Amino acid sequence: MKLLRPDLIDWSLAIPVLVALWAAGAAYARAVRQQSPTAPRFAPLSRRSTPVRATAAVVCGVVAAAGLEFALVRPQALLADRTPDYERQDIVFVLDRSASMRAHDVAPSRFQRATAEIRAFLREKPDTIGRVGLVGFADASVVLSYLTGDVDSILFYLDWIDDDPTTLLGTNIGAALRSAGEVAQKDDRRTAKIFLLVSDGEDYGAELDDALAAFRAESRRVHCIGIGSDDDVPVPLRQADGKEVTLRDDAGRVVTTKFAESTLRHIASTTGGRYVRSRTGGELARAIADIVKGERRVVGWRATTEYRDVYRIGLAVAGVAGAALWMLL
Repeated sequence: MKLLRPDLIDWSLAIPVLVALWAAGAAYARAVRQQSPTAPRFAPLSRRSTPVRATAAVVCGVVAAAGLEFALVRPQALLADRTPDYERQDIVFVLDRSASMRAHDVAPSRFQRATAEIRAFLREKPDTIGRVGLVGFADASVVLSYLTGDVDSILFYLDWIDDDPTTLLGTNIGAALRSAGEVAQKDDRRTAKIFLLVSDGEDYGAELDDALAAFRAESRRVHCIGIGSDDDVPVPLRQADGKEVTLRDDAGRVVTTKFAESTLRHIASTTGGRYVRSRTGGELARAIADIVKGERRVVGWRATTEYRDVYRIGLAVAGVAGAALWMLL
């Protein structure tokens, strides 16, 4: 224990002064009562304090004064703490870039909300996340970034695919997972890998079963976040000038899309990962954070000691004693 303001400790001398004043006052009160006793008929109206009540009042006063003095000198106690050391992790985002992800049932669009939440996570990523990789896919997949500790490069690629007007049709999740697996296999660091798939629908490729078998053989989990509402919504196409038109089939009919989660649930359950549904986009940030937190593994503990303020204890004691004193008077 140490005191930040030991120069104020002399104020503790006020406590015996208070006790002496109380004793003098009590003696004076007894003398006055002996000289001027209360008539028996007025006894029920008398508010004379009993010895027990008077003693309780002085005790509360002393305790309140002692608590204030304790807080005044700003005491600090040396406390020990144990801080967990978590395993270092790398995360690979597998992001659906197909045309249906441009639908506006999630504002401003499914895709833009997903990239916005990924950016927010990267800017405030926990210390346990060391490096980040990014895979984009539609009918085919491409590794946009292998694992890197340079968050700015990932943000650059997210900005680039946000502004890319190219229309990408089809959804080949199997190819995307194969690319994500290659990102992990080409890494020479033995760090835990988190795979996070963000998509809005079913798989139309023929490689999913093989990709899932490979992930299961390597005991790698794939966590899935499905984004999209339950409504049928038109598929917008972005033109080179930035304007959007509605996708139509060969007969001129508007092509619509509807969120489907069966494939995403299947991927998560097969690999032992988690599946989270985001209908409005607002669930994305919490889902990413929860998935990353759930993957943390404690590998050790650090013991630390530091001085911490404990003056609040004195203030609390003084507050309780003061309230009791107010009720007794």
